[in-house]
Amino acid sequence: MKILIISDNHGDQEILEQITARWQDQVDLMIHCGDSEMAPTLSVMKRFKVAVLGNNDLGLDYPLEQTVEKAGQRVYATHGHRYQVNSTLTPLMLKGQEQQAAMVCYGHTHQLAVTEAEGMLMINPGSISLPRGSYAYLGGTFAVVELNLDRFVVDYYDRTSQPVDDLHFVFDRKEGRS
Repeated sequence: MKILIISDNHGDQEILEQITARWQDQVDLMIHCGDSEMAPTLSVMKRFKVAVLGNNDLGLDYPLEQTVEKAGQRVYATHGHRYQVNSTLTPLMLKGQEQQAAMVCYGHTHQLAVTEAEGMLMINPGSISLPRGSYAYLGGTFAVVELNLDRFVVDYYDRTSQPVDDLHFVFDRKEGRS
């Protein structure tokens, strides 16, 4: 299963239009990790099967978190602002375990991050519009994850959907985890 994950576009509708139009037929699921600052009724936001409320999505009708199961894999998404993601991933990891998730998606920090913890992939796609950190020079990033029973394959892309060569990761999944 292939999943596109994006976050923190902060009202930049044009970039979401471009990326979702290009990728909608190439992925099985699209996730928005919050701070879209766009109404869920907009056609571009309807392309996301999973879209959650960010701390800047005031008055918008998104859930705080969502867990979805597709192809036998559970994926949990939240913005992260209620899970202390600026300083630790432990509360978010515990929530992922509670949800029996294979993958936990979050945003909020505007910095891309990916790690495997307790058999779960923990991933932040970074901000597509207002990036921070070591990869801010890219102008924004999103992630595409190939999730199967044996491994997680993670690729980060820039705003023009070009892969970032040094941001390709493969994580073998722990035995017994589905």
